[in-house]
Amino acid sequence: MQISSPPAAVRAVPLTQEAFAPYGDVLEHAGPARRRYVSTPYSMAAGGLQHKMWISRVEQPLASPVGVTALERHVRSAQTFIPLTHSPYLVIVAPSLPDGLPDLARLQAFVASGRQGVSYAPGVWHHGLSAMRGGAEFVVTMAVAGDGGDDEFWPLPAPVHVTMPATLPEGA
Repeated sequence: MQISSPPAAVRAVPLTQEAFAPYGDVLEHAGPARRRYVSTPYSMAAGGLQHKMWISRVEQPLASPVGVTALERHVRSAQTFIPLTHSPYLVIVAPSLPDGLPDLARLQAFVASGRQGVSYAPGVWHHGLSAMRGGAEFVVTMAVAGDGGDDEFWPLPAPVHVTMPATLPEGA
């Protein structure tokens, strides 16, 4: 088992498609076309999986300073979050090491405006939903088997602190 050392702190930066591309898609319209198709939410729905959609509500705003103590992933399916209340939220991701554990040395943090959704590619380690304002609501979609193997959680060996940018992205 290979475990990378977590950094003591990670600086959150504004969410962009270019920076987030290794982890999935940023869901926002870009460019002059009327439609922008997004494939990540449906990129992996192997046999026996059913696409589910639900609404999650986050009552408590993110506490400052932010301390990340665990990550999760979904190896069978992408997981997509679409904000309904235009509340900014924190997106924390890490790639996998060859043995499947999160590469904590490459942990990244992004601040999503309340007008951006994210779709984590299958198997991407990420922090749980963390809204910066209370009363935030999100549409969540994911393919599930319902057999207990849809979610995998991993506690970090030491908390990682996330420092926030001085200003939130436009539209937040």
